[in-house]
Amino acid sequence: MNARRAAAGGAARDQRPDPAGKDATARRAGGGYDDIRDRLRTLTLRQQRFERYLGREMRVDAAGLAVMDHLVANGPATPTDLARRLDASTAATTLVIDRLVAGGHASRAPHPTDRRKVVVSPAEDWEASAFEHVSPIVRGVNEAVESLSEQERATVAAFLDRVVKAYDDAIRP
Repeated sequence: MNARRAAAGGAARDQRPDPAGKDATARRAGGGYDDIRDRLRTLTLRQQRFERYLGREMRVDAAGLAVMDHLVANGPATPTDLARRLDASTAATTLVIDRLVAGGHASRAPHPTDRRKVVVSPAEDWEASAFEHVSPIVRGVNEAVESLSEQERATVAAFLDRVVKAYDDAIRP
């Protein structure tokens, strides 16, 4: 079973003790915790599908999207900084950067204060091009959030914080 499916409650879900004494079908029908876990899994799958779509549309592989996401969110960076941030080797990151530069998605320039280093930056039009594809999701999420009451927002935010913590705890040494 893949890790994402397990984390979202895949096949292992039915092997869990049932503290309420109800079967999985009844929990799903009643909107219990399996319903939420199913929706989290669906969200994860939709996000993965969207990332593949964006990669195809922008002509960038998954590693390139991760680099570009970091550059857009955090600004120009050295290859070593990118490798650290992405938990990859500098050699692998350099290959990704080479592909991005060759494809016109990013550029290299001398570091402003250390002549031994280079700085990688997104191409001028990258963010605008990517945003054309991402904007429907941004709008949809904003509309969904705006439709919630303050109490609902607080509940959803607290739940999502706990889910993020579960992922963070799972990868901590």
